[in-house]
Amino acid sequence: MRPNPSLEPLRSGVALSPVGHQPADAEIYSLEFFELQLLFAAKVADLTGLPLAETVGSHTNIYVRLAMGPRLDGANPAWLEYVAALAHVRDRAALTYEVHLQRARLPAGPQAAASAGCFSYAPLGPNRVRLHFHPGLQRSDSPLSLVNQHRRRQELTALLSKIVLLGPDIHVVGASWLYNLNSYRRLFPQRYLDSLQPIEPPYQRLPLWGQFLHRDRSVRTVAAQRFRTRLAQTAKLAELGSCFPLPVLSAAVPAAWLIP
Repeated sequence: MRPNPSLEPLRSGVALSPVGHQPADAEIYSLEFFELQLLFAAKVADLTGLPLAETVGSHTNIYVRLAMGPRLDGANPAWLEYVAALAHVRDRAALTYEVHLQRARLPAGPQAAASAGCFSYAPLGPNRVRLHFHPGLQRSDSPLSLVNQHRRRQELTALLSKIVLLGPDIHVVGASWLYNLNSYRRLFPQRYLDSLQPIEPPYQRLPLWGQFLHRDRSVRTVAAQRFRTRLAQTAKLAELGSCFPLPVLSAAVPAAWLIP
């Protein structure tokens, strides 16, 4: 295989497998997903005057998707190597995708403490856990379809039964674009839904960027095009959040609230 010149600055520390190889058991995101985020980071850089090396960390989910860690660490040597390489390549999305493939076997994102079907939770702090939803790749039908509603509720109840055992004061934190969808909302009790509030866009997190993805992690064409159009028309930093089709809704409630 011929060397890829765009990756030469990364050979010392970032590359972990042959260029272009896609590990069968890894979570692979599409090149277009990284392209969309880099476009947004470039817009933030244009509006703020900040370097792209900074905005790609502060306003995208790329740090986590490249398995650099669960939270941005600007001093991470592998991250510094990657952002330095961005300044020397013509195709930033291609570079980012290659690094993603090379690091795809590494853990990325919050590590689940327990799971039940499509649901899992991860510790968030004292007496707080974060609820996560994973649609899965092997399903022929939508995990949120009406026919699967009963099973999803069973999974959620099973997971919550584990969570309540953590202590009487344990709270569940939910934050996702999915709470805008009736197919997801119907899995939760009304008391919880009434507690949901829109939050400032968490630009570094998948609960915001995930709305552009199909279950196979390819990009939703229509949503992405609307995002691009809005982004091109945006002239103020304060308007950037409105470029996303759906807001992130969040709530933090006692775990018992969620058990039927």
